[in-house]
Amino acid sequence: MDTKAQIGIGAIVTIAIAAIVGLILFQAVATNVEQGTRAVTGVVSSGESYQITAVLDTVVEVPGQELVTISKVQNATGGVDVPTANYTLTECVRKSDNLKGICYTGKGAGDNTAGESGVGLVNISYSYYPNGYIDDAGARSIAGIIILLAAIGIAMTVLAGNRFDWW
Repeated sequence: MDTKAQIGIGAIVTIAIAAIVGLILFQAVATNVEQGTRAVTGVVSSGESYQITAVLDTVVEVPGQELVTISKVQNATGGVDVPTANYTLTECVRKSDNLKGICYTGKGAGDNTAGESGVGLVNISYSYYPNGYIDDAGARSIAGIIILLAAIGIAMTVLAGNRFDWW
């Protein structure tokens, strides 16, 4: 009788546990890698749970790690576009956690009665890279390869079981 074809219950349980733990970790890591390698289009408006109330020359931290593009800044009450001279939306070091982020500062110039001042309630539309974004293109590629190799490892564990003599 060939003993290579036999597998014990302990080996089956070990393989099942390894596959379950591997899939749980795979999902968590894959989600973080996906978030760390793509841009997000963010709209920060006064009507949402994250409200921007810009005070003259006061820095307001907005979501994101790295600013990609600025679509527009509008006065929340009138919907009038705020001229770029009346605000700054730049990358900064956040005071809340000392990490790289995006900050909005209202300059307060312009005709406030027309709703074009950079202070008060504003709606900001911009694209950004989220917190945890991987800046380096090579590192983003390696992160994707790690996910691929993890999937191959899980598949090999399930398919090969305790038969590692075929290597």
